[in-house]
Amino acid sequence: MKKILPYLLVLLVLVSCKQKNQYTIDVTAQDGPDSLIVHNNWYTSSDTLVLRDGKCTFTGVIDTFPKLVSLGFPYPAQVNTRMILEPGHITVSYTKEEGFRLGGTENNLTLQKLFDELKPYQEDISRTWKEWGKAYAKVPRVKEECESTWIVQEEAKKRNLDKTRELIRENPNYAGLVIALPIVRNEPVEYLKTYVDEFRAFALDQRYQSIIKEYEIAEKTISGKPVPGFSFPDTTGQMISLADFRGKWVLLDFWYVDCPWCRKLSPHLIEIYKEWNQAKKFEIISISVDKPKDFNRWKEAIRHDGALWTQVNDSTKTYPDVYGITGYPTLILVDQQGNGVKKIIGYQEEGGLKRLLGEFIK
Repeated sequence: MKKILPYLLVLLVLVSCKQKNQYTIDVTAQDGPDSLIVHNNWYTSSDTLVLRDGKCTFTGVIDTFPKLVSLGFPYPAQVNTRMILEPGHITVSYTKEEGFRLGGTENNLTLQKLFDELKPYQEDISRTWKEWGKAYAKVPRVKEECESTWIVQEEAKKRNLDKTRELIRENPNYAGLVIALPIVRNEPVEYLKTYVDEFRAFALDQRYQSIIKEYEIAEKTISGKPVPGFSFPDTTGQMISLADFRGKWVLLDFWYVDCPWCRKLSPHLIEIYKEWNQAKKFEIISISVDKPKDFNRWKEAIRHDGALWTQVNDSTKTYPDVYGITGYPTLILVDQQGNGVKKIIGYQEEGGLKRLLGEFIK
């Protein structure tokens, strides 16, 4: 009996821990686009269950928590929601009119509240983006209409950003961390530093680690400090260094030949370059990440687009890795002393790009 007792105690502890860390997700769905629903736990596993009479239940044990996960209908519907996995009874409901709604545990109740507060702002972004898209798609394209609709969607994005930042300040909890994730790629150093400090309680979480990485990259590239230098070959094989342009404003343009929005940005860069090159000591260095097999296409694209500035190639993607470039086009503004001051991700209309650069270049 004495030998058995320690084993019984260990077993009871294990059972107790399992119960303590167990979660249940009760899902109800009406008018769903598919009969299956996927619980995608990005850290550990992914489960797929069949809805029976519009219901299904996931159960499991979680080692560390809370964790950001995804739940939704699988491909081709791809209707999903973010959810916080933690011990307890989590509820998820779905209707075609309202989409997914979270409940049950404290973190998920908070996250749903934040989603609800952000929803009108995000719907405004979607609406204004569609309006700009309609203007852009017109043939012939009317520049004035594109610019005016772009300003409207810029304003919608700013309202959403301001509201998100406000909610993050009010919620230094895991739900606050979740709503911070979509904006960190575009945030300046000072805001990233705030997020690193506010969410330090989740230091072991992979999503928190991604914020730290964004902060560390921003510290090296857009914090007003000297940016990492480079030397890359131009179209003739001559080595070009960033240091060669000291004393001028330099816009680093990361792109590749088959990036459609990179190519659509080129006409705007051309107009800005013509206007600012001499008047404001402004240069552009386009850094292509095309592979050697595409060098001829790279050169032809430059000729076809009529780019007037320095073009170099980084086929190993060394510099994009250093700069944390995760999408194209991405622009980095470097001041006259070689300090990085601004990152701009994605396509911009000419006026919008001028406004962003004009915050620094007077």
